[in-house]
Amino acid sequence: MLRRMKSKQLDRAAIEELFLLQRRAANELMTQAGAPKAKRGEAVLIDRTSLLAWTERTFKDESWQLERRKETSTELSRSVAEVQALREAMAKEGKQPVSFPLDEKYLRATCTSLPHAIRIEHGRITIEVAEGTPDEMQQLACQFLYELAMALNNDPDSFRDLIAANHDSPSSIRSLLQSLGEY
Repeated sequence: MLRRMKSKQLDRAAIEELFLLQRRAANELMTQAGAPKAKRGEAVLIDRTSLLAWTERTFKDESWQLERRKETSTELSRSVAEVQALREAMAKEGKQPVSFPLDEKYLRATCTSLPHAIRIEHGRITIEVAEGTPDEMQQLACQFLYELAMALNNDPDSFRDLIAANHDSPSSIRSLLQSLGEY
């Protein structure tokens, strides 16, 4: 619309209508787009070409953020639908889901931030749940499994490093013994 307009300048009312804004937001937009500050009682005008350049620059700079938000929203909606479907299926089978609060630490978990009760070794992942009632132990085990899953998702390179560091193949042991025998 800005490109097709014949007006050389726009006032606040035109900005309100064009961008569907209220008075204060229209004034803020005009200021951000480079309109000069007006003295009390004077009308503020902005050059149409300046506003067009600002709009295009802003769209270019922020369009990737809008796209990312859209993708995140779609992903979140899909995940929520999956969880809801799983809960409904479990309810039909008479099973109650185990629930626990999702702390930020679970969502940001890495292989190095895992609690000592979770150990990653070559060929084995151990989760130790040794205390509490059976229900408490079940909840804690589910929490640990969730935290482990997030760590593997967030930090796959460290997982590979842990597996490799704990891997003692017969050939590497043989090489070590041979090198020790040379001394």
